[in-house]
Amino acid sequence: MAGKPNNKYSYEFKKEAVEKYLGGEIGGLTNAARILGLRSKEQLRIWTRLYKEDPELLKQDNRGKATKKDSVNKGRPKTVKLDELSKDEQIEYLKMENAILKKAKALRKSYGEH
Repeated sequence: MAGKPNNKYSYEFKKEAVEKYLGGEIGGLTNAARILGLRSKEQLRIWTRLYKEDPELLKQDNRGKATKKDSVNKGRPKTVKLDELSKDEQIEYLKMENAILKKAKALRKSYGEH
């Protein structure tokens, strides 16, 4: 299932969009996003938050990057290199991995998959 490619908006577009929204020129959040041709009002909400913090933050492209607040839960999982771990760490990692595989096997079995 292929989705639409992400749009990349210029700093000038983002800044102008937020200023029009905050100035009340284009209505509320939902209407403003529609008028500006954004896919979601959340995009304008994010730009507004960044603009209020520091307009220069609108220049950053943070797609796919975790924030400090949620860096534990976002982004690609780190690969584990077993040869860089101590023997005890390797054992704990492999026990955890086996537990996950056992749970996955049990779930597949409960749904009738083999």
